[in-house]
Amino acid sequence: MIIVPTEKQLDWRNAPLVLCALVLMNVMVFFFYQSGDTKKIIEAITTYQARDYFAQEWPVFEKYLEEKQDLTLLKNYRQQFQQGDVDLIIGDMVMNEAFYAYLQKNYRSYFTPDYYAEWAPERTRLHAQLQSVSYIANGLRASDMRVSTFITHQFLHGDIMHLLGNMFFLIICGFAVEAAIGHWRFLLFYLLSGVAAGFAQVASDWSSTTPLVGASGAISGVMAMYLAVFRLKKIEFFYWFFFFVGYFRAPALLILPFYIGKEIYSYHSDSESNVAFMAHAGGFVAGVFLIGIAWLLNRKMFNTQYIETDQTIDPRQQQLADIYAAIEKHRFEQALALVDALIKEKGLTFDVAMIRYNLLKISRGDAYLPATLNLLTVPLLAPEEVKKLDKVWKDNPDVHMQLSEQAALKLGMQFTALESPQSAEQLFLQLQARGCNNPAFSVYASKLAAAFLRLRDTGKKSHYDAVAQQLAQGAERGLL
Repeated sequence: MIIVPTEKQLDWRNAPLVLCALVLMNVMVFFFYQSGDTKKIIEAITTYQARDYFAQEWPVFEKYLEEKQDLTLLKNYRQQFQQGDVDLIIGDMVMNEAFYAYLQKNYRSYFTPDYYAEWAPERTRLHAQLQSVSYIANGLRASDMRVSTFITHQFLHGDIMHLLGNMFFLIICGFAVEAAIGHWRFLLFYLLSGVAAGFAQVASDWSSTTPLVGASGAISGVMAMYLAVFRLKKIEFFYWFFFFVGYFRAPALLILPFYIGKEIYSYHSDSESNVAFMAHAGGFVAGVFLIGIAWLLNRKMFNTQYIETDQTIDPRQQQLADIYAAIEKHRFEQALALVDALIKEKGLTFDVAMIRYNLLKISRGDAYLPATLNLLTVPLLAPEEVKKLDKVWKDNPDVHMQLSEQAALKLGMQFTALESPQSAEQLFLQLQARGCNNPAFSVYASKLAAAFLRLRDTGKKSHYDAVAQQLAQGAERGLL
């Protein structure tokens, strides 16, 4: 379930300079600084295995886990050791800072002086290399708190989806908050929310060695600031709940119980998750507190005109909202009438054509086949739209031969970009059977050859290369 505010459109008269800088910094840190982490880890583990340190350290690791009373993990690791599957064990041993400290303290009980003299310098180098990995060096850990990490952890992310998800919600709420409270105040409140999020997470487990990374705590603060700024003002929300999609207007604070309920449910139902729910809570509380204090101290610091000005609603967006509302209430005939009116007024686009197709698919009346044909001929599609169109094509074999030669060529060439060229090849063979002599047919064959090359199907790649050459030669003879 997703509910996000869409009340304010990006307005460059209130340029979100700090927001842009924050997004850019997060992206640059991920792609330029964090991009070297994997290489460091792989190199350290490869060196560790090549020097066969595992054979010497495994008995020490067993003792370490016994003393920690981590008997379940020890049992699992012993089973893996007996099966010869030691990769996960090695990864834990190499990355475990507490185990390295245990080794340094107890090496005399396990290593001979000669072996220690050879082992110590290289193992120290490997440990230092791993300590330079971004989330270890600059993540926030309760067991190793530093003032700097309360800031630096906010700009680190675990993977690309973690980064994209956080930046999406930061952008959705951030530009409106920055316009409402000012650039420098927004930056200060953002960072303070992230610091509060870090404290909340650390306080939930003072002994934790797991690093906290990510901007989600600070972004929770921004979301709270958004609600605190707009409070009871009716704003527009976009919602997506399974197949129910649409817009509604309601007081900003309406989202508050949904947010709190979701966090509480996730905290109790997903206890094994690596999501820092306490950080979310800490950031959210900090965001509300900071806006509250600012409001009490000086209300003039808020851009009241921006906050109170209602957004001009895009007529097409409102028409789509009305269509989704009718679908949600199962008023399919009304929704279809609204779709037809929108097409007549604004023209046919892929999203509207897809809605009409799905509505007509319910009854499959006389208008269903023409609507399917119209959908299959919508031009200039994005990759995700082509994927949806491929399913429509496969679900409706009755319309295949009703496509014009030109429409079939365009559709087939779009299908060649898909992961599987099955539909593209099917269309090509149908056009070939119809005796297609369009000059673009040789281009189509070349695109099919490239598609099969991606799949390493050299047989079909060679076949369609030959067909493309034959068609091109035929077209040249026709011109002569």
